[in-house]
Amino acid sequence: VKIPILMYHQISDDVHPQFRNYTATVKAFREQMKILKTLGYETITFDQLLDCREGKAKLPQKPIIITFDDAIEDAINNSVPILENVGFKAVYYVTTGYVGTKSDWMIPEVNLVFQIASWPKIKSLDSSGFEVGSHSVTHPHLSDVPADECLREMTGARQTLEDVLGHEVRHMAYPHGAFNKSVRDLAYESGYYTATTCEPTFAKLSDDPLSLPRFNIGMEDTLLDFISKLYIAKSPTVILKYYDGALKKKIPAPVRKFIRKYILKRKGG
Repeated sequence: VKIPILMYHQISDDVHPQFRNYTATVKAFREQMKILKTLGYETITFDQLLDCREGKAKLPQKPIIITFDDAIEDAINNSVPILENVGFKAVYYVTTGYVGTKSDWMIPEVNLVFQIASWPKIKSLDSSGFEVGSHSVTHPHLSDVPADECLREMTGARQTLEDVLGHEVRHMAYPHGAFNKSVRDLAYESGYYTATTCEPTFAKLSDDPLSLPRFNIGMEDTLLDFISKLYIAKSPTVILKYYDGALKKKIPAPVRKFIRKYILKRKGG
């Protein structure tokens, strides 16, 4: 079974050009969730994924995992009502050293900061049934820091989250998607059961759970791009050109009908 894992960062109508590829508008996110619901996808958490790996549960016919990096306040406030409206779960990864403050780690790369959610907000997410995971303490490139610092980033974030939430925290996302074998092994040593990357392909039950791939979703994704990622793991820049060729052959007939009607606005074909 191919499992798409979606990676979001910001959900807001205030789109900054330098963060465009990591932002979805509220309208776009709502439409994307409606598409997933219409196409029959069911959200699962990483705990459920592990249960399926261990034979304790079965995957739904069309599983999907929705994740959010950084715990940006606007992303939480704007995504949660939409997710709850369609009955979806999601996973929110928290950079613990910036909770309740600004995302200053973004300044060197995008010269931009966002308000990060407070601990009461994160506790509310957890108590509402959303999964909360770790995104390190300070959001470094873990593959570029010494091993002892890398270990502190991962164990420190996990311990802080467990102290606040009052239960075990088993999942993390590598900041910037930066990892290697050493980082992966340190994640295992830190007590994590899963960790996600930024590799744009499908996850499978047979994958190493500490290097799970994800698809980034941002403003560059049209609705057709979004659907294509679900089925062929790609977002072609000229997708309309390729739809009638290789792409069309890989998409199930009911989905082609959906694309024709709602995306291409065609009759037949």
